[in-house]
Amino acid sequence: MSLPMLALAVSFLLSAVDAGVTPLVEELPPGAPAGAEAAAPRAPVVRRVTVDLRRLGPELRALAQEASRSGARVLVELGAAWCEPCRALDAAFARESNRALLAAWWLVEVDVDALPSGPVLGRSVHAVPSLVRLDRSGRPEAWLHGAALPTDSAARLD
Repeated sequence: MSLPMLALAVSFLLSAVDAGVTPLVEELPPGAPAGAEAAAPRAPVVRRVTVDLRRLGPELRALAQEASRSGARVLVELGAAWCEPCRALDAAFARESNRALLAAWWLVEVDVDALPSGPVLGRSVHAVPSLVRLDRSGRPEAWLHGAALPTDSAARLD
């Protein structure tokens, strides 16, 4: 089964991690605005949504249904502030060059340290980051886990 959104997230992470460093200046493609036009504030690259962690399941179901009505889908990132691969993934989600690819997705970032102990979305989470693609009713549809995400997961997605 093809998992295009998760493959997309993996490719983002690969581009951020494989380079070793995040470029200080992102090259502009030909025809891109420059000067004052480029300095105008823009909306975030990906729509980030906050949910009540005490009601994670019901909140995600409602959010997925709302996103579906607007033609969007939901991706949940399970991470932690201390997690270096999580920060690399966050940087990839914020890259301007990924705007078009992320336009139809809502991102929910969940700090696993803030969750009560026990399963998350029906599974035990033993590694972060974990990415969970929700179906349109809010049920987990596909998972990718842990630090192996950037190097070991891409081949399994096709």
